[in-house]
Amino acid sequence: MKVETFAAELEDLDRRNRRKDLEKRRIEGPRDPWRASRHGPMRELILTANKDWFEQTESSDVEFSTSQEELFEERAVAWLHEHFGDDVIHARADLDEQAYHIHAVIMPRATVRKYGTECRVLQPSIHPLIKDYEAAQDSVGEWFSEIGLVRGEKRKQAIRDALNDGRTPPINPRHVRPAEWRAKEEQRLAEKAAEVENRERHVVEREEDAASVLAFADAVAAGEIDTDGRPAKSAKANGNPQTQPSAKKATLGFAAARKAFRAVAKRLGARAEEKAQERIASEVAEIRAADEIILEIARAFPQAQRERIAKIRRTLTAKIMALDPRAKGRPDASKSGDGDPR
Repeated sequence: MKVETFAAELEDLDRRNRRKDLEKRRIEGPRDPWRASRHGPMRELILTANKDWFEQTESSDVEFSTSQEELFEERAVAWLHEHFGDDVIHARADLDEQAYHIHAVIMPRATVRKYGTECRVLQPSIHPLIKDYEAAQDSVGEWFSEIGLVRGEKRKQAIRDALNDGRTPPINPRHVRPAEWRAKEEQRLAEKAAEVENRERHVVEREEDAASVLAFADAVAAGEIDTDGRPAKSAKANGNPQTQPSAKKATLGFAAARKAFRAVAKRLGARAEEKAQERIASEVAEIRAADEIILEIARAFPQAQRERIAKIRRTLTAKIMALDPRAKGRPDASKSGDGDPR
């Protein structure tokens, strides 16, 4: 085809005595017998239907059948021959996607008057169904309606109607190549599997931590370990080994339990110490009040008896002040002689 067209061009230039053009074209050589375009001279077609249609069977007792695929293939081959004839240079049935489909390649051969003769060229627009893809979809829909299939949505027409009416046009979905779709789907499934695995691992870790917390609490309640996780004195005395395995000490559950029990023990200890301080302060206040009464009574005694009472009082005061934690660091009133009866 390419050589035939080139020979016809040279013959035409020679016939018209275009010597310079003839020499130039001989140097350039043959040209492609089609108009350069982004899509090239050939076209690919894919005929398919919804996968649910192919899964239909004649009887509910039959789980799998190829009758729908055979019916579809018969109609597809007939449609290709009817509209493209010998220009169909390749066609095959594919099962590599979710739905059964027919893949065909069209080489649109045409004959045009050129260089004073008939020349063969590749011209996609020679076929009306290639020139207008919506017409091709209408043709396929009508052709396959005999086996119960219906043409898909007329999205292009819906967009045109919306624009003509001043409405917002519907979103036109972007077609994705099967290889690209499979790659994205595999990536999505891999990410989902990794997420599930990560969640399962976290659940196992939380369960282990919960088991460590319960084991720690049981051991503390039984008096086998203290709130720091160390063996309790009673457990050492009884020869009872620590129930908390050493391996568990490295877990988050063990650390969390130890921290919680430490906080509780500290809070309870502080509360107990506060109550003890209040009780001691109250008792010391009562003793001081009684001491004041003794002083008042002693002032009425003779000098010798007052000195004896003062000596006894200093001894008692020293012992009493030793019981009061708040008196630590203060000067000893018993040594200074303050408050002695005179």
